[in-house]
Amino acid sequence: MAVVRADSDAVSALINAPTEPVKVLVCGGIGTGKTALLGTVRAALREAGVPVCARATDDGPGALIVDDAHLLPDDELELLRRRAAEPGRTVVVAAEPLAQQHALRALTLALTRENPAVTLGARTAADLTALENADAVLEATAGIPFLVEAAAVADVPAEAARFALVERLRRLDQPVLDTLLLCSLDAGLGPDDIAAALRVDTVAAQSLVDRARASGLLEPGPHQAFRQTLHDAVAEIVGTARHHDTEIALLRSQLDMTTLSADLALRLAEHGLRDTRLAEALAALAARHRDEPARAARLYRAASDADSTQLSTDLGDALALSGDCATAARLADGLLGSGDPSQRAAAVRIAASVSMHDGGATAAADLFRWLGPYPDAFVASAAAVVAVGAGDAGAARAALDVEDTGPPTSTARAARSLAEGLLFTLDRPFPAAIGRLNQAITAEWSSALVAPDSPAALVTLVALHGGDPVRARSIIGRAAGTAPGHGAVFTAHRHRLLLGWTRMLDGQLNRATADATAAGSAALHRRDALWAAALRTAIARRSGDTGAMQQHWYAAMEVLAEYSLDLYALLPLGELWIAAARLRLVERMQHHLDDALGLLDTLGRPPLWSVPLHWAGVHAGILANSPDAVAPHGQALTAAAAGSTYARALAAAGRAWLRVLANQVDVDDVSAAARALAQFGLTWDATRLASQAALQTPDPRVSGVMLQLARDLKSTNADAPVEPDAPDAVEPAVRPAGIGGRPGAVPSSRLSEREREVAELLLLGMPYRDIGSQLFISAKTVEHHVARIRRRLGAGSRTEMLSMLRALLGTPA
Repeated sequence: MAVVRADSDAVSALINAPTEPVKVLVCGGIGTGKTALLGTVRAALREAGVPVCARATDDGPGALIVDDAHLLPDDELELLRRRAAEPGRTVVVAAEPLAQQHALRALTLALTRENPAVTLGARTAADLTALENADAVLEATAGIPFLVEAAAVADVPAEAARFALVERLRRLDQPVLDTLLLCSLDAGLGPDDIAAALRVDTVAAQSLVDRARASGLLEPGPHQAFRQTLHDAVAEIVGTARHHDTEIALLRSQLDMTTLSADLALRLAEHGLRDTRLAEALAALAARHRDEPARAARLYRAASDADSTQLSTDLGDALALSGDCATAARLADGLLGSGDPSQRAAAVRIAASVSMHDGGATAAADLFRWLGPYPDAFVASAAAVVAVGAGDAGAARAALDVEDTGPPTSTARAARSLAEGLLFTLDRPFPAAIGRLNQAITAEWSSALVAPDSPAALVTLVALHGGDPVRARSIIGRAAGTAPGHGAVFTAHRHRLLLGWTRMLDGQLNRATADATAAGSAALHRRDALWAAALRTAIARRSGDTGAMQQHWYAAMEVLAEYSLDLYALLPLGELWIAAARLRLVERMQHHLDDALGLLDTLGRPPLWSVPLHWAGVHAGILANSPDAVAPHGQALTAAAAGSTYARALAAAGRAWLRVLANQVDVDDVSAAARALAQFGLTWDATRLASQAALQTPDPRVSGVMLQLARDLKSTNADAPVEPDAPDAVEPAVRPAGIGGRPGAVPSSRLSEREREVAELLLLGMPYRDIGSQLFISAKTVEHHVARIRRRLGAGSRTEMLSMLRALLGTPA
């Protein structure tokens, strides 16, 4: 393909009117088409009969066309400048854009007084649209014209471009090649860096950098990968030994001047340089980037590549925090046999943290049991968190009995507060436990070390188990809003799912659904996958979507089958228990429930952790219509009520619910129970109890009071539907000809918001009773709404009404 580009009005004018004098400078890097453009100009001049001179020393009167002016000596450049000052003479000069050559700079100034310079550069995607393989050519050549010419006609553009580049580079001097080799590593290297690395004086270094940049090979624009191609091509020419020595010289000089950047160090390591000093520098740079786990992991990995002795748990922490848990676990496993006790302890912490992330509490506990008590606050805290979760309170206390030999940093204090607070949850009142746990939240927490769980997640769990929804939402809301970095990749899904859980309990189902969707499902680790599936199951149950509930319940059971149950997974287990009762599948998860109750038994049935599971047992028994199944859980709640206001509220609610189902609706009793549930964050349960009471009572007055209570409770959350002052209009639909009346008739289809809600639930096949329960209205009121909808649509039958509603609301049949 042609490389001639006449991008200047002056060049175009010269070609079209060659007898008119003009002064033009054509500049560009290697192979950008300068010579071809000058050839076009010469041909136009000669065709017009204008004599052409190629050297400034030629005294003829014709046009002066000079190529590669940057190679001329200073005296000839000065003579050329004087020729350019002569009026009536055409002077066209092509040169590389050298900034440090004074004589060439003076010539540039003289030529650009009359016309701007014509700059030839890289081709763009728009220039290559005629090529079938334009993308491959652009990627292989960065648009550099002489490489484009070679690649455009080749079967393998990358190979053709590399060969053409090597051949062109062979024409350059060795010092320029060395400079290109170094500058291709980091375009930010300046003359002083080159002078120190190549051991030349500053003036020579300035000239070398100027020539390297003027070549145009270091300015690939958006095609940064071309620098690697350039580096490999130069390395092929200079040879392996000189390549290595030159990079070592650069490394040494950068370290001596303390100017080694993270990017340059990474490039050196990733190009294969192996050196202890480079590994140490990379490890130090990684430590500075600990608040960016992904970057720290890359730096630590490069340090390990540069010197295998630098392999350390720092890399494992960075890998885990950046989300590469599998690699972190493999690295930690390899360091479990380390002779350095601190490395061994850190390896156990990393491996155990990943195990907990993958639902392996038993494996995590085994790791810490093998390690034994260790005198480091962060490791001891991690051991205690795992031990409590696995049901081994003795091991947790033993881990904290060892005196910390490290300094009393804020991280150490926070870690100890977290572990002690979890132990408090086993045998002390909720206020004492949450007070100690809060110290782990308010203090600074290390962002560079991975742990079995985050303080925010654990404190939120304790707050949810203790009936403190305000604290739970506040803590997890802040944690879920943490910017990327600071370990957020490792804990982001967990925090978002816990936030969704608090919203689900509060009846904010739309927002909870958004949180579950944001967490995704395909790439979740097992702990997050269990919470996500259980959250979706809970939302579907509360929405009355039995099909979705069944689907998500089975997905959760697949995860649970490979899960080593721990204390921190009792909330999702309880929700799955209730859904199983609804689906008549409790026997499918009975062994998981036995494991959970056995775990609580080993810890002495601590009320704080036991109460929510017993509340789930009450619900499951009610749904199974089995008083015998309800009794032990109701008794457990009553027994815990003496020391827990939360347990007292649940016990009262359970008794009220059973009386409601027995058609014994006491307004004061139900109201107190429902309001207590809402106070402890169980808003959906509260509204459900009130609406259930409204449906069970035969007294219309009591039913109205209960429905109003349900509305009052639901109106406090963000998902509550707001009744409009005037009916909202739904776009009218034209009735199809031949259905229930005059062809083409337009029925009155202005449905109110409430009628629209009824219609949507009706199309789901729900009976009037369930629709009323969902919307907190009586079944009789639902019947009235359906009759009014039918009159508005002018439907002749129920079947016709449903058909018209599907068309009107866009719902598939």
